[in-house]
Amino acid sequence: MRGDFVCRSLEVCCVALLLASPTVDARADRLDEGMVLGQTVTVAGQDFFRYFVALWRDKYISERVLIIVRERPSARTGSVIWIEHDGDRLLQFTLPAARGLIRGLSEQAAEQLWQRLNQAEIDAGLDNDKDLARNAW
Repeated sequence: MRGDFVCRSLEVCCVALLLASPTVDARADRLDEGMVLGQTVTVAGQDFFRYFVALWRDKYISERVLIIVRERPSARTGSVIWIEHDGDRLLQFTLPAARGLIRGLSEQAAEQLWQRLNQAEIDAGLDNDKDLARNAW
């Protein structure tokens, strides 16, 4: 009798916890939230990423896309930064040696990326040929 009471109490507690918390499926289905992933390794690359994300979050499209900021450091030529979306490299540039110029470069990158993604949305709305793949012309 005592065991049935403990099992029943545990069952009620588990059900209450499940009802009180959001379901895993609801969180997994929320792909409308944008995300910026950073794979930077140098201090300059991390500065660029921090400035870029702060500016990118102000753009309305940032809530719907996943972008990746990658860095390839080089002591000889400087760090190369590129930004990817859906496996496509949209922007690529070399970070300046002067860290004071990185903020301006991140502003330019956020603006250029915003323009390219807006143009891609417009093109996708105009191109509805079912015989062609997304990147095929």
